Amino acid sequence: MSFKVSDFNSLQFNPLCSGKMLTEYPRLSEIVSPEWTDEADLDKIIRYCILVYDPKSALVANEKDLNYQKGIAADISKLDVDNEEYIQSIYNLNHSITIEFTIRFLIRFVKSKEWAAICALEASFWESIRKVLEPITGKNSKEELDSVQKKSTIKQEIDLDIKRLDTYYKIFFGEDSELENKAKGRVTPESIAKLK
Repeated sequence: MSFKVSDFNSLQFNPLCSGKMLTEYPRLSEIVSPEWTDEADLDKIIRYCILVYDPKSALVANEKDLNYQKGIAADISKLDVDNEEYIQSIYNLNHSITIEFTIRFLIRFVKSKEWAAICALEASFWESIRKVLEPITGKNSKEELDSVQKKSTIKQEIDLDIKRLDTYYKIFFGEDSELENKAKGRVTPESIAKLK
């Protein structure tokens, strides 16, 4: 999938701009901690976060699979995708700058608690799905039973997450039934921007 600078013109901060993000968009400095300036990949991380978490992003609108979307965003941002540990810390929001910048970006510029909740719940939802899909293991029947019970609890949480997501989608769509009908069957926030 190939993107042009113009594909992101509707965003406050175009992640495909030619200059450094903080130079092109000084307002971003409002959410960047001074201690982050030593990070060599700061500009790349900012671009990546905007590509993935801005609901108006063309990448969000065109790619429904969050993990695939993150891979495309990393490529576009020119992050070191060959460094597996590093790139996983970015994808999983374990990198200290990525998590903090994303939260600040959502609070300061996206300004939608519902969108932030959708992003967080979806990430949690897919983690739970991954856990349910893992095989039941145990060295003895007690450990296997514990594993079965744990999966049962996770399945209940998945049901609750789906209901929560439905609620937040309704709020995010502003109770617009036409938009809700178009979104039926979609579980990812990546498709939301296309509908707005």
